[in-house]
Amino acid sequence: MGIADLFMPGQRRRALGQSIEGVVGVARSRAEADGLDESRARLWNMLCDASGQTLQQLLVKNNDRRLDWGLKKHSKRVSDPVLVVLFWWMLLYQIVLFKNRGLEGYTPDDVVDAMYEIARRFVETEFARMEVATDPPGPWSEGWRRQYPIESAMEFYNATYSMLNLKNDLSLRVEHVSHFTTLTEQAYDRLAAETVFGE
Repeated sequence: MGIADLFMPGQRRRALGQSIEGVVGVARSRAEADGLDESRARLWNMLCDASGQTLQQLLVKNNDRRLDWGLKKHSKRVSDPVLVVLFWWMLLYQIVLFKNRGLEGYTPDDVVDAMYEIARRFVETEFARMEVATDPPGPWSEGWRRQYPIESAMEFYNATYSMLNLKNDLSLRVEHVSHFTTLTEQAYDRLAAETVFGE
C-alpha cells in the first residue's frame, strides 16, 4: 500500500459529502420545478435538508457515534445512482416522521401525498438524467405511509443493506435501527421547534 492509498478513504468520504450536498441542491430545486407554493416549498426544503444532514452522518461523518449504520467503510459501493436512491428513501423516512410527529401549521394528511410525488419525480428524473438502465426502486414497503418511524427505519435499513450487498447482522441491526430512530426523531423535533411554518 502506497502513501496515497492511506488518504483515499478520507478523500472518498469528502467527495461523497460534496455529492450529498449536490443531491440536496438538486432535490430542493424541485420546489420551483413543481410549482410549489411558499408554504409547501418550505416544508419540502426542510425535508431535503434533514435528509442530507442524516445521510452525511451515516456515510461521511457522524456527530453522535450512535447514529451509525456501519456504512462509512463501504463508501466505494455508493455510486451516484445508489446515493440518489438512499436520498430518495431518506426523504420518505422524513415524510414518515412528519406524518407521525406533525408540524405546526400543517395537516400531514393534506400534504403527505404531494411530498411523496415530488420525491418520486426527483428520483425518476435523476435516474433518467444519469441514463441508468433500470427504473429506480420504489419505497421499501407498499404500506410505508401507514408505518411508524421504527418500522420505516427497520425496512429502510434492510433495503440499504440489500442494495449494497452487505451482511445484515441481526444484533447490530437492532442496535443501529433503535439509535437511528431515537436520534432522528429528536432531530426532527428540534427542527420543528426552531422553525416557523404554516399555510
